[in-house]
Amino acid sequence: MRRLKKNTVLKIGILAVSILVSFYSFSQEYEAQFFSVNLPGQLDYTKFKEVGINKIIVRVFQDEGKNGGLFFRSKIFRTLAPGLEKIIAELASQRQNINIDLCAWMITRKFNWVNYTNLFDYEYKNGTSGLIRKFDVFNPAAVNKIIEIYRELAGKDIDCILIQDDFFLRYNEGFSNWGKAAFVRAAGLPAREKLMMQKNTPYNKKWNQVKRGQLNKVLALIIKNCKQVNPGIKIGMNIYYETPIYKEQGEAWYAHNLTEIVNTGIDYIYLMSYQRQIKQELKLTESDNRFMFRRILERALEICKDKLIVKLQLRDWNTGRRIPASEVCAYLNIVPEGVKRVCFTPVKPGDIPYLKELIGHAKSSMGR
Repeated sequence: MRRLKKNTVLKIGILAVSILVSFYSFSQEYEAQFFSVNLPGQLDYTKFKEVGINKIIVRVFQDEGKNGGLFFRSKIFRTLAPGLEKIIAELASQRQNINIDLCAWMITRKFNWVNYTNLFDYEYKNGTSGLIRKFDVFNPAAVNKIIEIYRELAGKDIDCILIQDDFFLRYNEGFSNWGKAAFVRAAGLPAREKLMMQKNTPYNKKWNQVKRGQLNKVLALIIKNCKQVNPGIKIGMNIYYETPIYKEQGEAWYAHNLTEIVNTGIDYIYLMSYQRQIKQELKLTESDNRFMFRRILERALEICKDKLIVKLQLRDWNTGRRIPASEVCAYLNIVPEGVKRVCFTPVKPGDIPYLKELIGHAKSSMGR
């Protein structure tokens, strides 16, 4: 009799634990990404945590024109202001009371203010080859410079690095001498730019494969080196919304293959599933856009699983105005249940009541 009761109690206990595990496995975490770089002294970290934000993502670069630079202390590139260090100091005084992660959002190729022209890539356009102010991922010296700056950033007291969406190769980029030499070695064919860009030719297919392979190699090096400096750091990467469902286009437009990127050891895939941008670019009705949004996320979840972070757009790119909460909530409702993390972007310091409404809606929807 006692044995039966013990077994019954054990079974009830296991059932209760299973229910709790099931509940928490479908609960979501929420992140806030800021576009502004002038954030020190403006963020109430406690309030962001209270409304349900578990991670804040701050921008640590300015890449427009010759006035670009970094917002952390660097021995490698120009520092415009030590904004990241100031935020780290602010958080340090509050972290005993709140548990919120800090992520640095960083560029990889578009250092267009530096003068290292020998490290820059070339594009092929209108029948001619021309220098572009982006680091050449085929050039070992440029790759070393990228690794060097990422190691420096990983040494800061941060939890995560988000790689900016400049880490891709357009269909007409990569045509430096280093890139063309890589093609010749891999394909055993002469480097002829027109043929390499002409769709569905042996040249083009091999060239796309070479570009993807090199990007993935550099990405794996970034991840490896950052974790050597800080074993606990997480590395995420911005990915364009087309990539999960338009495989051929993603490979041709960006040299991205989502399955290959996941296999580099990346911790998070930040899918830029910006609902208004998708609707505008694909010229969809609202109902068709919601269907497309769900389809993109389902495919991304299938590939990325727990690594997927869905990014939702909070402001219209054209007007800069905040999108009504009702619209954002409608898209929150159709995020697949298996998605464990949602990133709101762009967020401003005064958005706390707005975020509270969004996250409150999401949690109440999951509870139904």
